Amino acid sequence: MLTQLSGKFILSGNLVCKTGLHIGGSTIGLEIGGVDNPVIKDPLTDEPMIPGSSLKGKLRSLTEWYFGLIAYHDKHKGFQAYDCHELKDAQPSHEPELTRWLNVFRLACLFGPASDDVNIRRVAGPSRLTVRDAFLSENSRKNLEKILGAGIFTEVKTENALDRVTSEANPRPVERVPAGSQFEVRFIMDCYDPGDEDLFRTLFIAMALLEQSSLGGGGSRGNGQVTFENLHLVWRSNADYKVGGEGKIIALPGSTVSEVLDKYNQIQWPL
Repeated sequence: MLTQLSGKFILSGNLVCKTGLHIGGSTIGLEIGGVDNPVIKDPLTDEPMIPGSSLKGKLRSLTEWYFGLIAYHDKHKGFQAYDCHELKDAQPSHEPELTRWLNVFRLACLFGPASDDVNIRRVAGPSRLTVRDAFLSENSRKNLEKILGAGIFTEVKTENALDRVTSEANPRPVERVPAGSQFEVRFIMDCYDPGDEDLFRTLFIAMALLEQSSLGGGGSRGNGQVTFENLHLVWRSNADYKVGGEGKIIALPGSTVSEVLDKYNQIQWPL
């Protein structure tokens, strides 16, 4: 069972758009002549943003595919075969069924239990990972306004849907955040049990998968290629929170996802 919160890891960095990014927003109040496929924006600044839910959901989906957890499975029957408390300390096995549930348990700890099975929900506990909404960096904001004009932060890409018989084009304007834009991202990992810090390995794998996938809509048409850069990790223990301490910087073996994963075992965790 979970004991108590021992502290939090804060992973920050930049999400860089390699191609235009489209995460759809509301069309309520659309003006005449406006784009019918707008991106989501901060209602206070009218600047594009990346909801934490969109980023976390994509990372979770990619992780589920990576672990092979998408196929139909009788979740209740599966957990009857194992003691959920033993899953916390179990090692990878040649037994496919046990390996599958080890991955389910890891996913539940990191992103939160999706299963309504009370056993895994009780043992896995709350989601360790919190993903904050991501907003444009100050440099990106200035660069976009310099190039596009004051108060303008997006572009419009016109796509054509072609009638396969008549070849008639049906234009479809799509609003995008331009390539080169950077968003400030922040991931917070709660630690309850010894070993929770190793959930970062799964998170970095998910981030690497995202770099070779896409974020938002229209990924198969070129939208949403992103990379993570300037990664920075800080550990704040319960004692730090008590006295308002800034925490301890955890040296990462690089500033990109691939660099971190390449030498992941060199990270010196404080727990």
